[in-house]
Amino acid sequence: MSFARTAFVAIDYLYDGPQNNRRQTKFKDVDFVIKKDIVYDKSAPEDCVLDTYCVKREGKYPVLFYIHGGGFVAGDKKYRRALSRWSANMGYFVINVNYGLCPKYKFPEPLRQLVRAMNWMKENAEALNLDMNRVIVSGDSAGGYYSAMLACISNKKELQDRLGVSTDVKFQGAILNCGIYDVGAALEAKVPFKLGDKILWDFASIKREEVPKYEWIDLCAPIDHVTADFPASFVTYAEQDFFCGGQGPKFIEKLQSLGVHVEEFHSVKFAENHCFSLTWNGKSAKINNEKTADFMKRFAEGKI
Repeated sequence: MSFARTAFVAIDYLYDGPQNNRRQTKFKDVDFVIKKDIVYDKSAPEDCVLDTYCVKREGKYPVLFYIHGGGFVAGDKKYRRALSRWSANMGYFVINVNYGLCPKYKFPEPLRQLVRAMNWMKENAEALNLDMNRVIVSGDSAGGYYSAMLACISNKKELQDRLGVSTDVKFQGAILNCGIYDVGAALEAKVPFKLGDKILWDFASIKREEVPKYEWIDLCAPIDHVTADFPASFVTYAEQDFFCGGQGPKFIEKLQSLGVHVEEFHSVKFAENHCFSLTWNGKSAKINNEKTADFMKRFAEGKI
């Protein structure tokens, strides 16, 4: 196991309790319908699986298509089970997706897999009673990158052709949590233990000095592909993020310059750092999650 993967696996293990065992996400009296490990890509059945969460209701469901983070090399949908219940409790049908991790799968194969998960959602929309006009793509950290990139891919046929994929799924909303919107710029941050270089090697088997000539460099920065058609967005970032500091404000500025509807919240303390909202407790986490819930409520009601 690589150093980068070891580090992120340890983070998931240590933060599993704070993320998933908080009082505000237990919902003891709610009857959730949860289905796990549904294969969406038969070419990689061990890795390309997803979980669904919902609460039975009348009418079609707005959808949350969620992509976990983990530095591109780790993470698992199981660590977002509380977030999935929280979203389902608000009336959403949640699709919580696993995808191939680096270095087992070299970039951009995970992007191709996630497009297949999008198509699975569309193919099963009628059976699952999904409102495909009310779909939010969401993710944290590396999942924020994948979410932003998928939103761009869904709007640009040339990106689909570049990847050798096809989809007609459109996202109308995006919730991005401490995402990486320019992998090259993220490498400039001073991260302990040269973690950025180690992630880059697992991600693409290249060294920092080889980035400008990397064959897939054009797909490493969703900020370069954003257009006015990008979904209405809620962007969370940490002002003192040790991992991808500065990425959130630049992405928000780009969305605003294009006239995209964007709302944001950010923490200012170092202690409220990367993906701070996932632990639920703390002033900034509570404010952010209240604002996120309000965004989701208005989105589901067609007010965004």
